[in-house]
Amino acid sequence: MKISKIFLVSMFALCMAFSSCDTDEPDNPSESTTNTQKVTRPTFDKYLSTSDKASFSIRVRFKTGGDKENNLGATVYWKAYSKKPTTKPSKRDLTKSETMRKYGTATYHNTGPKKGMTESIVFDKSHAGYGGSYIYYYVECYNSVGSAESSVTYMVTK
Repeated sequence: MKISKIFLVSMFALCMAFSSCDTDEPDNPSESTTNTQKVTRPTFDKYLSTSDKASFSIRVRFKTGGDKENNLGATVYWKAYSKKPTTKPSKRDLTKSETMRKYGTATYHNTGPKKGMTESIVFDKSHAGYGGSYIYYYVECYNSVGSAESSVTYMVTK
């Protein structure tokens, strides 16, 4: 009987000794400042598209609204024309749609009240075999709050 009480007490003491007293608080509280900024819908920032003789790469940069990188996505709507249309196509005329991939990683705010929140992200969609075409397109970017669209623009594959 004494052995089992001693055994239980020693096991309890060992468990306490090996238990971590750490809390979930970070070592450096300034590294994880609580961000009170609300996430907003994304906004179009800039076209970064390129083309060559037989291919094109649609790239766009959006301001993220401060959302987490894994909540961000984009879809490109486009159509290839063999010659320049007499009137600029509308968004509903661009019948092909494809999910874009993230190009690189999002940039983050380094200072101020938005520190640690995403600032902007680039999306890309590339194709080959479209030499001599006018590619009209626009991009819709979305996050957990909403979405935003670029205007319709075009590029020429030479």
